[in-house]
Amino acid sequence: MKKSTNTVIKSYNVIGDDIFYHHTFSERAGNDYYHAPGTHRQHEVLLLLSGSVSYIIEGETYNVSAGDMIFVAPGEIHTLKIAGDQPYERIVLLFDMTVIEGMMRELNVNLRAFSYDGRNRFHIIPASHVKEYSLDRLLFDILSYEDDNYKRLLIMSKLIRFIVNIDKMIEENKDNFIKPDFRDKTIAAATEYIDEHIKEPIRLDTLAEQLYVSKSTLCHKFAQTMNMTVNNYVALKKSKAATELLREGRSATEVASILGYDNYTSFFNNYKKMTGVSPTSNLRRTTQKKRGARAEEREKKKS
Repeated sequence: MKKSTNTVIKSYNVIGDDIFYHHTFSERAGNDYYHAPGTHRQHEVLLLLSGSVSYIIEGETYNVSAGDMIFVAPGEIHTLKIAGDQPYERIVLLFDMTVIEGMMRELNVNLRAFSYDGRNRFHIIPASHVKEYSLDRLLFDILSYEDDNYKRLLIMSKLIRFIVNIDKMIEENKDNFIKPDFRDKTIAAATEYIDEHIKEPIRLDTLAEQLYVSKSTLCHKFAQTMNMTVNNYVALKKSKAATELLREGRSATEVASILGYDNYTSFFNNYKKMTGVSPTSNLRRTTQKKRGARAEEREKKKS
């Protein structure tokens, strides 16, 4: 069967990997296909420009049309099924709220869309709301300025406006969000159990017993709904939790113990398989970033 060819129209990283943007077009594939499941520490926004996709977020399936916007919180595992008989064009923006959260604390501002419990959050912004709150225009505007001298500052200011408009949309439409087209109760209970016990060893037998289903039924339903195995889901969740602990300054051996691994080797192998890097290299990058931030702060105090 023919594979889809991707054409990146525009992409860039800003402020390290704190902001990432890409505008990509995929031609007709001729057959339906899945994107690999994933998770990341940033918020993700996807604006569907053309095509037909089913977006699966933590076991909930949404059928998305052109003009709709998808919103995924940090740590939420998601995948999507693309209809292969149509071209698929999208704009994707990933952004870390860390810098903005510091400003929010100083100004005593709370943004509901980015602070409440993930299991109660919305995931789909319908095309009508995208237009009403100018989210599509603001998203295009985020990448429109090319002057390198001011690019980071201007992109950050536009991002703040984009985030504020999303929050306004939430406040004014909080009782009228799009519900999932499909939600399997067994899978929902499984993902909730895994989240609540992520710092413990999670065995398939134990999970099936907790849900009152057979192990084969659980595995079949999970793979069918999530496009991944239960074990891979647990591994992804644990690697996400590990990354957050490493960013807090915990040692790799300490993180392995906190997350219920039998030994450090198992943790190391799992983390590298899921993230592509070793936990120690991630820890080094975090340490270097913190040192750079402290040095910058010292320079500011001197001036």
